[in-house]
Amino acid sequence: MVQEKAKQETKFVGIAASPGIAIGQAVVLRREIIDVNHRTIKKNEIEDEIKRFGKALKSAQGELSDIKKRVLYKIGEKDAKLFDAHLLILDDQIIIDQTEQKIRAERCNAEWAYFDIMKTFHDSLFKSEDEYLKERAVDILDVKRRVIRNLMGDKPCFDLSSRSLRIVVSHQLTPSQTVLLDRNAILAFAVNLGGRTSHVAILSKGLEKPAVVGLKDFAGHVENGDRLIVDGTNGIVILHPVKKTLLNYRKLQEKHQKFLHDLLPVKKLPAKTLDGHTLQLAANIELPSEIGSVKQYGAKGVGLFRTEYIYLSREEFPAEDDQFKEYKKVADEVYPNSVIIRTFDLGGDRLLIGDLKIDEQNPFLGWRSIRISLDLPELFITQLKAILRSSYRQNVRIMFPMISSVDEVLRSKELVQKAMEQLKQEGKEFDPHIEIGIMVEIPSTVLIADHLAKIVDFFSIGTNDLIQYTLAVDRGNERIASLYTNYHPAILKFIKQTVDVAHQNNIWTGLCGEMATDSIIVPFLVGIGIDELSMTPAAIPEVKKMIRSIRFNSAKRLADEVLQFPRTEQVKNELVLFIKKNLPQIAEVVLPREEIV
Repeated sequence: MVQEKAKQETKFVGIAASPGIAIGQAVVLRREIIDVNHRTIKKNEIEDEIKRFGKALKSAQGELSDIKKRVLYKIGEKDAKLFDAHLLILDDQIIIDQTEQKIRAERCNAEWAYFDIMKTFHDSLFKSEDEYLKERAVDILDVKRRVIRNLMGDKPCFDLSSRSLRIVVSHQLTPSQTVLLDRNAILAFAVNLGGRTSHVAILSKGLEKPAVVGLKDFAGHVENGDRLIVDGTNGIVILHPVKKTLLNYRKLQEKHQKFLHDLLPVKKLPAKTLDGHTLQLAANIELPSEIGSVKQYGAKGVGLFRTEYIYLSREEFPAEDDQFKEYKKVADEVYPNSVIIRTFDLGGDRLLIGDLKIDEQNPFLGWRSIRISLDLPELFITQLKAILRSSYRQNVRIMFPMISSVDEVLRSKELVQKAMEQLKQEGKEFDPHIEIGIMVEIPSTVLIADHLAKIVDFFSIGTNDLIQYTLAVDRGNERIASLYTNYHPAILKFIKQTVDVAHQNNIWTGLCGEMATDSIIVPFLVGIGIDELSMTPAAIPEVKKMIRSIRFNSAKRLADEVLQFPRTEQVKNELVLFIKKNLPQIAEVVLPREEIV
């Protein structure tokens, strides 16, 4: 972006991390740079240096435990659990052993040894193409800084104390930095680095503060006291807004606050249209600790429980009992509502363990997901047994990801039967009639849906990958990001075809991709007769409000009409027009607002 003249209104576009609008002055937290020098120590100083290292680790553990308690009190259990990862890194015996070995072998000071070892771990994660692993590099960075500060007797180089009503601007915010800020003094966050799964994104949602991340060089353009607008819903930050822009956004801010207030009573009501058509709204979760949000926002169970975190948080494949405890925790918490547990959706870019470490040029079209599970049946059966054991209250469903053929389903079901037989022999309880479904996220799956519907109990449409694979668009590629769209006619036809085939075969269909939270397309999804929408818990009240404000017959006519359009622009325009005509009050809040800036 070309730098604008000083004080000229400038718009920066990043990633929408936490919804809402904030208008206020900036406080800039400059990058923390720790200068670590190499120092050679004497042979008789080695053991004292190792003891000094151990003392610094212990101090860091105490600090993190205090921070975790503070987060638990200020925000809640879900966000407090983020710091478990930091405590695990501090306790990581491999890192500790390698640091001590380096001190002994090279006779170097503990700061340098720890800095060098942690840099290797950080760089390997940060270079990963996988967004989840890349974001976990921040954990390494945060722990590294904390231990080294303890070793050097330093304090953070910027002031994290309370400031009155400011928008926090930074190149990067680590979790502990974020929570040490006074939530009552924060209006919003605007951060150069980070994605939708970054800690600042997660914690800003927990704090219910608007946030935009992935702003690249934005922080370098801002000085303390500069006026900003942070639009966390659309991923926009405006520096030095002019009077007209401020006026428009203040009006929008008032409407948004009223809209949120009006959503409060909706949480406990059913997702039913004005003429009586009912849908189920469920939640997508990645961690058992998110169940609190599932209940808070009125979700009817869990429509997608991603299980990859169980694998990614360990050095080896998790044992059956370890998995069972995690699955059982979720199933018990949501009972009597159901939970759909998706088997490991691991890709080549996420396989980092032992002999399975691989390097694929295009991991998203390679050895991943159900392909890995079927090629490693013993590991697959271990997971299946854990899921089955958690189904003893008959509210658990199994879902297979990235299915592309009938053979994959049949082979997967054979392994389910084998897992059941083993559990019978072991005398362990499970639901023998557990429902089995598949993700519909590959074009071939849609085209053979009539065959697949005869051998499964439900479909769940994963629009994130379905759009990517159908349109041949890498959604992470900034150059072609505009081609990745929910409104392409081919995508809408694929979804409609899937729902129709499912209903013809007396099975139900859900949708668990990001499309479920797209307010513009919700009426279309209602109109094609989708049975369930599963989404981020916080998005449920807004989607429910829309469903309760429209008629099913009107939505059906809308769907029939847009399915005839050949162009994406026509589809989107018609969907927007429907919302403006039928939901004028909601339209002011949920529709795109490019015209404002």
